[in-house]
Amino acid sequence: MPAALSPKPTQSSSTTAGLSPSSSMTDVVTSSPDRSYYYLSSHAATVLPRYQYHGEDLSLLYKHVLSPLAGGLVERIPMWVAPNVITLGGLALMALSYGVIWACCPGLYEGNEDVVSNLHGESRGGVPSQIFLLNCIAMLLYQTLDNMDGKQARRTGSSSPLGLLFDHGCDAVNSIFGSGNWICAMGLYPGRIDGNSSIISQLFGGEAVLAALLILCPMIAFYVSTWEQYYTGKLVLPPFNGPSEGLLLGASLSFLSWYKGVMFWHETGLADGLFAWCGMGEMLTGRIRNLDLIVLSSVLALCQEVALKVAFVIRKHGVGTVKSLMPHFLLVASSIVLIAYDNTLLVRSPRTVMHLIAGLFVEQTTQLMLDHMVEEEFLITKRFGLYPLVALATLMVGCDGHVSKFISVQALDACLLAYTTGLWVYLAFKIRVLIYEICDVLGIWCFDIVTPYESSLCYENGDTNDDITMAEASVDIVNSTLQVDLTRKKVV
Repeated sequence: MPAALSPKPTQSSSTTAGLSPSSSMTDVVTSSPDRSYYYLSSHAATVLPRYQYHGEDLSLLYKHVLSPLAGGLVERIPMWVAPNVITLGGLALMALSYGVIWACCPGLYEGNEDVVSNLHGESRGGVPSQIFLLNCIAMLLYQTLDNMDGKQARRTGSSSPLGLLFDHGCDAVNSIFGSGNWICAMGLYPGRIDGNSSIISQLFGGEAVLAALLILCPMIAFYVSTWEQYYTGKLVLPPFNGPSEGLLLGASLSFLSWYKGVMFWHETGLADGLFAWCGMGEMLTGRIRNLDLIVLSSVLALCQEVALKVAFVIRKHGVGTVKSLMPHFLLVASSIVLIAYDNTLLVRSPRTVMHLIAGLFVEQTTQLMLDHMVEEEFLITKRFGLYPLVALATLMVGCDGHVSKFISVQALDACLLAYTTGLWVYLAFKIRVLIYEICDVLGIWCFDIVTPYESSLCYENGDTNDDITMAEASVDIVNSTLQVDLTRKKVV
């Protein structure tokens, strides 16, 4: 189920807090042409403050239920609460739910009593069903807070391009939280099951590929929507979309796992009833599980949405736009190859593989959004983090899955762990520096809309000048040899 795209225009206008009335944000940036940053070019620093978001959510559920609900709740929030705090709070709830389910289902399948019993040779009680109720509640709260943050930004006059990018980035990170928890809630064993009669599993190449599709489908929908916005300048969410209906259905999935039990998804009642109603009961009875319907509907919905968006962008902007899809295509193709050729990989290292895919997805998507905002080209060759995965997938195809000819299974898993760890360390650094640079360009704080923004360079004698502009305090953040105390904003 595609999830977590945010159409809200509420944190995307160029209204910002912390600038003196006598100087606009654009004047501050353009008056310091020599100012340089690590990630933001001089052109980006000039263009970013002028960015205006354009988007529309066509969902009737959002229009008549979710938006009014968020609007009523946001009135109860103090005016001093920054919109990004609300965004981060929603992500923290999903991270908490993900952590709890990870502790109970480290291998993703522990809720499946049949698989656990077969693997360990004894009957097991499964996992606490309450963890799936927790995930249901966390998803609903995340959805509500995700709608509230933009309304709070409009209400307080603190909308900014940073808010849009921060909201988009949190939604990208949340994608893996939702997908991972859904797999656990359905007790999908991401490996080979002898005697599996599910025709959907056989059609796609096994249970591991089904798990991969549940991970990748929301990411593909997210990336393609961001890609469309990159070229058209407008994000339009269809009448049935991930942030509204998708998250609600995902919460319902978790609720059913709590109410009916995980094994409900391995029954065939829903599919049998559906096909009996269509007159195909004798042919397909008992061969399509309830979880197969979830996977199949996700894939079909994704294919329709991607086809429509890609056709629209190509028709309006030419076939050359397809090249910007290449990094994500390589990510998706390499991930499926890796999982399909090594059908025990998700059993041995499920969380490592999931986090690796998620890290590459977050880097691609947030960079694509940033390049859209600053009107710069999305450079395919700069997706350095993707190279090792593509190389590994190529090696896997070349040796027909027998990678043990070149490297042991233990060494492969260790390499993937090191790869994933290094990727997320790099992402943490990039996110931290980008937030600092964007805040400096816009003259705002990320989590504070009350305190006036201070320049990163003040007078060495301890005196401050409230009227100092960013241009007068211009300093090269990367190459400067000055030591700056970021907590006091003074040279030390």
